[in-house]
Amino acid sequence: MEKILVHICCGVDAVWALRKLKEDFPNSHIEGYFYDPNIHPEEEYELRWIETKRVCDDLGIPCEKGDYDIENWFKAVKGYENEPERGERCSICHDIRLEKSAVYAKEKGFNKFTTVLMMSPKKDFEVLKEIGERIADKYNLEFLAVNFRKGGGMQKMNELSKEKELYHQNYCGCIYGLFKQRQGLEYIPELVSFSKEILPGSREETLEIKKIRLFAENLGLKCHEEEFNFINWKLLNSIVKVGKEPVSHEVLPYSASIRGILRDKVENIIEKENKTILRFKKSNVEVWMVDNIKNIKLDKPRFITNPIFIIEKKDIEIGQKFEFQLKTEIDHNAKSSILIIGNLKSEENIFVSISEGYNKVINLIKENIENIKNNKISIVITGSDLYGDIGKYYFDTYINKKEKQSC
Repeated sequence: MEKILVHICCGVDAVWALRKLKEDFPNSHIEGYFYDPNIHPEEEYELRWIETKRVCDDLGIPCEKGDYDIENWFKAVKGYENEPERGERCSICHDIRLEKSAVYAKEKGFNKFTTVLMMSPKKDFEVLKEIGERIADKYNLEFLAVNFRKGGGMQKMNELSKEKELYHQNYCGCIYGLFKQRQGLEYIPELVSFSKEILPGSREETLEIKKIRLFAENLGLKCHEEEFNFINWKLLNSIVKVGKEPVSHEVLPYSASIRGILRDKVENIIEKENKTILRFKKSNVEVWMVDNIKNIKLDKPRFITNPIFIIEKKDIEIGQKFEFQLKTEIDHNAKSSILIIGNLKSEENIFVSISEGYNKVINLIKENIENIKNNKISIVITGSDLYGDIGKYYFDTYINKKEKQSC
């Protein structure tokens, strides 16, 4: 029997290409091989792998995940960092991935191989064909140069990607291509982690939701993702000094920025049930003193407010000097999503945030498999609840309201 190994770079490029191969080679055994050490950062690599796995599982195609061999990739493209898209660096990158795929194919007894990179309009088909055929000759294999874009392939890919609710990356993958695309920005969001915890609208949030979806779909459960826009907030930089001494602190989400350096004196000290609030003479800044500054999160979503810093309780007197710096960013086009497992018209909706941990969510699904299948309950997985449970707020405000109106 003919055995075809398919190098896969992401779920989007694979969703139509794999179907095309199954149509063109109905009597062949087809497997996938995800090997893409060019993808940065590693969270992006994992996210694209999860979506590749979802596509392959849906088609009944086995798929192997290759190593994230980033060090050797950096060595191979050294000196080609400033090459443009489709330039020499891309050719070297294709060489690395296709050669590794050919070695794997030879070891596992495949006689043919190809790559879904030929699906991408960002890649040069003829260059990929030349590299693939050269590497195939080296390992006594046949390279299948399939132009997946022909015959409306791009339209079919986009339709299937939308239907399957796949994560659609907004850059090719490598750090150098990303630098080119994000020129002129103060920082590159894809390469920055803003918190030790999962933030709303982050890649890590998407990755957790996709991992849970893959698990649920493999149990045969119906899944649907609902994406929504929200106004996101990011902390870029902050400093708090009491006198001249820096102190450990947190910033309450959706605090407004401060221009430059603010120096002010405590005017009022207000004792509350679980915190002490410091207010100042010249500014609208607040400092909340609490027993433990860790795990501070909002009970519900809030709007942009005066700057609020959180520090551990200490002896502070009226007139005490403070110094503040705070730089934040507001993103008006941020996106998050919720994952609905089961039927929305079920008798009961159970909500759980990914902030409660992957294992807790998975156990909740396991405990309720039959109830989900019998439409007794649906489980609604919301994203991070660090800024208040934005996903639940969106569900209650828009989705639930829409469902009730349609009844």
